[in-house]
Formats: sequence, structure tokens, C-alpha cells
Amino acid sequence: MLCGHCGKPAAFTVRAEWKKDDVAIIDSPHNEGQEIITWRIFECAGCKHPTLAETRDLYEFVDHEIYAGVELVSSETIIHFPGDKAAKLPLTNLPETIEKKYKAALRVQDIEPSACAVLAGRTLEAICNYENAIGKSLSEKLNNLVGLERIPKTLAEMAHQLRQIRNLGAHDAEDEVTEEDVPIILDFLEAILEYLYVAPAKIAAVQARLKKTS
Repeated sequence: MLCGHCGKPAAFTVRAEWKKDDVAIIDSPHNEGQEIITWRIFECAGCKHPTLAETRDLYEFVDHEIYAGVELVSSETIIHFPGDKAAKLPLTNLPETIEKKYKAALRVQDIEPSACAVLAGRTLEAICNYENAIGKSLSEKLNNLVGLERIPKTLAEMAHQLRQIRNLGAHDAEDEVTEEDVPIILDFLEAILEYLYVAPAKIAAVQARLKKTS
């Protein structure tokens, strides 16, 4: 992930880990839902500064034909320190082909703005391919997604602006992509990914949770 201190993508080492209230997972048919909160302190391999993260894992007891026991149904990680400076974690529940392009854009966001723009554009292309959008160009494929009602017009406008910024990054133009453009690029891209993949996955998880308690 990105370090909230040095702002660079880096590997992190776990230096401390403990569970809140020292709770253990209860393997029981009566365990309708149990949340385990774990706190971890990570050390950035680059700048050596600490990051405090909280992970909330929700477990439920399941009884299948071949397995009966606890199962992890959802997991959420929150960065508490270094606060607002900390880089958010990459989105999850993405199709593999799209996730690779998206994470590639994240890796270069603090290194080369133009490369980030180009990779964000490739993520849009991966989305269109995954959704079997029809069109000769990226612009036509994005419009096709609107026609198919896969994305609303507001997100389509974001996608088209991303496409235009991508074109700036891909060519030796006088108006170049800057560091100030990067947060907008990623915000637009993640809004589209949230709508198409992340939010539906969260809704499905909650629906499954409600079915087990009804």
C-alpha cells in the first residue's frame, strides 16, 4: 500500500498485532455473527515510519454438506494513523483483469502523473472489455455502457473526462498531466469502480447476512 508518511508505494512489515478485548472466534451453531477487531502497527520499508491499521472481520457459522464451522463473510481495514495523510487502501471485489490495471495506476500515482493517467485509461478499457461494451473507440464503448444502463450519465461524464486526460498523458502535448490532476483521476476512476463492482458486492454480502438472520 501507499505510505501516509512518505507518500510512496512500499512494502510494510507487521511490528505489532493484537485483538481488541482478546476475543477468540467462537465455532458454534449459535454464532450468528461475530466481529473480530484486530489492530496492527506496520513499518514502512522505505521511510521506517509506523502506520496504525484497524481490521474488522465478520465471521458467521455455516453448515454446508462438506463443511461446518466459521466462515469469514466480510473484512474492512481502516488506517487510523497517520490520519488524513494516510493513503487509502485499494478497492476490493474487482474483476481480476480490471484490478491489475487499477493497481498499476495506483503504483505510479506519486511517481509519474502521465503514467497514472494512461493506466487509468487502460483500466477504463478493461472495464469496457469486461462488460462487453460495443464500439470502435473507447468513447463509443463508454456511450454503449450508458445505453445498456450499466453506468449513469454522471459517471459516463467522469469516464469521458478521464479518457481526455489519458490522451494528454499518452502524447507529447503542451498541456501535460500534473500532480494536481492525479487525485481527480483516481477519484473519478474509483467512483466508477465502486458503482459497478464494489457497491454490488457489499449489497450482496448484507443481503446474505440478512437472510441468515431472518
